[in-house]
Amino acid sequence: MMISNQFLRNLNYKKNNMKIKLQFLAAIILLSLVSNAQYQTGKKTITYTDPDRNNRQIETVIYYPSTTGGTDAAIASGQFPAIIFGHGTAMADPNLYLYFLEALPTYGYIVLFPTTESASPPIASPNHEAFGLDLKFLNLKIKSENTNSGSLFFNHVTDKTAIIGHSLGGKATLIGAANNNEVTTIVTLCAALSNPPWPYGGGYDAITNSIPYITVPSLVVDAEFDCVVESDAGRHLTYELLNVDCKTYVSINGGGHCYMASSDASSCETAEGWMGGNCESSFTISREQQNQTVLDILLPYFGYYLLEDEASYSEFLCYITTSNAVISERSCDLPDAEISGIDINNVVEDITVPYGTSLSTATNLLAQQITIDDIYGVTHNVNLSWSVSGYNGNIAGDYNASGNFNLPACIVQTSPPTNLNVEATITVEENTSGIPLLQINGISLYPNPISDFLFYDKSEISDDNYLEIYNIYGELILREYIENKGSINLSNLSSGMYMIKVRDSYLKLIKN
Repeated sequence: MMISNQFLRNLNYKKNNMKIKLQFLAAIILLSLVSNAQYQTGKKTITYTDPDRNNRQIETVIYYPSTTGGTDAAIASGQFPAIIFGHGTAMADPNLYLYFLEALPTYGYIVLFPTTESASPPIASPNHEAFGLDLKFLNLKIKSENTNSGSLFFNHVTDKTAIIGHSLGGKATLIGAANNNEVTTIVTLCAALSNPPWPYGGGYDAITNSIPYITVPSLVVDAEFDCVVESDAGRHLTYELLNVDCKTYVSINGGGHCYMASSDASSCETAEGWMGGNCESSFTISREQQNQTVLDILLPYFGYYLLEDEASYSEFLCYITTSNAVISERSCDLPDAEISGIDINNVVEDITVPYGTSLSTATNLLAQQITIDDIYGVTHNVNLSWSVSGYNGNIAGDYNASGNFNLPACIVQTSPPTNLNVEATITVEENTSGIPLLQINGISLYPNPISDFLFYDKSEISDDNYLEIYNIYGELILREYIENKGSINLSNLSSGMYMIKVRDSYLKLIKN
């Protein structure tokens, strides 16, 4: 694909406005996730009642967007999607997941954290099915609050929701998503699918009873060193068993099961030690690093599915396919991000250079980077490498320059091909110095006087390819092997007169 000079010139009219826009977009992409936050985090605890399960009481700590923040703060204006978060076994304290619970509302999400099923084995076990149904109930309940005039969330909830859970909560997420068309997407964090024979109704076969009945887009997040969940009771198996149109698997390199929490949970850390020995000694990242990676994965994912921001989809794909922090796998019937066309907003300008300008100097004057927008509006900076056929700096005229660039690897596209070109014209000016070229034994040297570079062009081939420069005292100061044409950098020479020698002939050279 070649983009003509005329096409580029036709874009000139929008260059200044687009340059400002692109600088702004680039700055936003480079900012950290936290800097994009828009709200403070409010907090409120509400106990909901599920009349379909014997009036089951579901205490829920809710974090939501607020302009002031704090307990029982007023909710910010606008409507927000909701995320229901399921905790791990014996991890019903929301303080264990604050990195998630307090961060997500600042981006415009309502997050519900039920504290039910807090029992800790082996004395007692949480009821897996009951906890999954709690998540399913809250997914519907928060939507209904949008039309409840007596609720804090009246007119503040969209119809987009997600269920997410860690460990036990990951399994509960799968239970809550089964036969559930009211949830937009689900996410599991180191989901534990085990069906232990604990008393008090703890066990539940999610593999048979839930996973086959999930139909919504699903994201499975794992950790490299998960010593709590065995491979046949979760981890990649969760991804393998899901039979949905779009599913994604992401594993955090160097991370662990309990590092999905933001602080030490003794029951989780103990279990990790029991089941995998001193598993934490294998970790190669800190808890804080894993927490940040989780946010790096989830914010663009939720941005696409819950905020309906199409640019976030491309950002999500970029992250999971290029970041060294994760490995990923996808099976998705939905269209991936594509490049539908190249919009070169910062125009590649034609240039005019002085007579004798070297090729490297000329190409350095051309744009070394351009910006392109993908189909979702995400701006990518790509570097250009230039080739110029037949360039000769001591022959005036036009030379066509072709700039080659590759689209970022994170962009999945079908057309156009990944290797693309833009064109520019390098015009070499006429020699207007009035000083004739130096000629010595079939070699043209220019200019004279010189400032930095001495250019040469051999009109005949000889075995003697050396040029020597002497100062006025006859001292050899440079001996250069020369090809058919090229340049010699003499910028370090002091101003004055020098002698050039080629074989047995001499010429005078003036250095400005």
